Amino acid sequence: MRGSPTMSCVDPPSRTGEGLNTRRRTYAAWIARIATGSLAGGGFAAIAAMALWGWPLTTFLLQAVFPGLPRGVFTPSLAPLTRALQGGMAYSLLHSLTVSTLAALMALPAGAWLAWLSARARLWWSGWIDVSVWLLLVLPGYFLASGFMLLAAPIGPLAAWPDLQQAATLLLGPPGIVLVLTLKALPFVFLALKPALAQVSAAPMEAALVHGLRPLQRLHLAAASILPALGAGLAAAFAESLSDFAVAATLGAGSGFMLGTYAIEQAVNAMPLDFPGAAAGAAMLLLLLAPALWLQSRANRARDAARTLGPRHRPTPQRRLTRTASTLHALGAASLAAFALGVPIAAAASLALHGSSHAGAQAGVLRAFAYSLELAIPAATITVALAWPAAAIAGRGGKFGRLLDAAMLGVLALPGVVLASSYVFAYNQPWTPLYGGSGLLAMAYVAVALPATAKVLQGPVTQLHARLAEAASVHGLTRLQRLRYIDAPILAVPLFSAWLLAVLHVAFELPASELLYPAGHPPLAVALLNAAAGFQLHLQARLQLIGIGLLVLFALLARLAFGGFSPRAAPQSRPSVVETA
Repeated sequence: MRGSPTMSCVDPPSRTGEGLNTRRRTYAAWIARIATGSLAGGGFAAIAAMALWGWPLTTFLLQAVFPGLPRGVFTPSLAPLTRALQGGMAYSLLHSLTVSTLAALMALPAGAWLAWLSARARLWWSGWIDVSVWLLLVLPGYFLASGFMLLAAPIGPLAAWPDLQQAATLLLGPPGIVLVLTLKALPFVFLALKPALAQVSAAPMEAALVHGLRPLQRLHLAAASILPALGAGLAAAFAESLSDFAVAATLGAGSGFMLGTYAIEQAVNAMPLDFPGAAAGAAMLLLLLAPALWLQSRANRARDAARTLGPRHRPTPQRRLTRTASTLHALGAASLAAFALGVPIAAAASLALHGSSHAGAQAGVLRAFAYSLELAIPAATITVALAWPAAAIAGRGGKFGRLLDAAMLGVLALPGVVLASSYVFAYNQPWTPLYGGSGLLAMAYVAVALPATAKVLQGPVTQLHARLAEAASVHGLTRLQRLRYIDAPILAVPLFSAWLLAVLHVAFELPASELLYPAGHPPLAVALLNAAAGFQLHLQARLQLIGIGLLVLFALLARLAFGGFSPRAAPQSRPSVVETA
């Protein structure tokens, strides 16, 4: 009888609900253990590290000496390395070494000048230097390269001035490559030098003046005090330029000046596939990073001369420049910003706002934009969820924490094209048939963005005092309650800022997008490269403006969010954390 109370199934749903709640509590406890960096979190981090980096990179790079690995043959051979040293790969790597060295040497004085203006000079407009440098840092390299390509195009903004257009064509070859790499490396020098310049001790300079040292000697003394920062900035600029793929795929490929990263991508993406050759090129590219590490170690040997922070430390006061000097510095900084940021944006705007393209191209723009955001938002969310426990484990120290921290630093310096190439091989096997789907592309995005995101979160996470956990235990809070009511509110702003950076990193990522995107679904970066290769200049300009608009949108979102998360006095009626728990 349907209405009889004896026939109602009250107990089974109750038991089912209790089982569901038990499983939810179990899953929540595991999430809390992972996020707080417990032993379970360490095991999870190890499994994730193997899936994201360990196994793909190992199986890919081993083919440089085991070329028969895809066929199950484990006979060692030096043929791939010999072929790479004798063929076009060697010339491409030599080109990369040359332009990277020039770009790093040019970025060092420019970045040091801007860092000195921002940290040591008393200027009312110095805040704009930081804004411009950060904008140049987050702006993808192919946006700058694409802007210079549009500037020299036959229908570009200089079409009415043939002489200027002819001069702009010089930017399409090696000079333009070095220039764009210099502009992209400049922020790394700036960020490395500004904190050091801001904390330079006044005592050595005062002693130098007392003893009558000449200006050149005082300059040598000042350089010695920031030598580790100079070495770090130069090494970072060289490594960033050497591992760049965006400029190699635009200006380099368009002018026929092949660079190492593009040669590796072609070996994996062309037919027939040459995984051993790509692995040999990748191994040689990683060896070229050795000069940057050597330079960093040499600079660190002078760290004793740079140790000026102490209980009696007095930073050197900022200098008040004369009106003439301030005007000249302002003109120089404004000219650099206009060339680095204004010219590419203006060139894209002139073509995007004038001219037309067919409806299919317009629909392709919207599809590429939507697909990039569709992958970027969940990939960034997963990245932050994994970076939080990774930062906690690395910041906690210990053998495993130091190993994880060193591994993240190594992956952070790894060229993106090497990691993407390893995914093409590792996840195109019968037991891992993920190649060609959006899931593998999202996984590669997480692998690319996770090290930088973890390093961003490592400082805030390690600042959480151990007594917070002790107080939570004393008051009977579970791991999940501690995570929800204590850690998450304190880390709200760092977590959100890390998420925004991860979204921007993923949305404009190029090497993994170029090698792993599903057929018929190009992301924004790939659509822009395809438009440039097909000479669809108006479409290329529109894609570039959409990308810049996305950057501005997320910058405004970050500003509003940070304002909303700013500390405020809590209402008196609001219960405390312990009472809420």
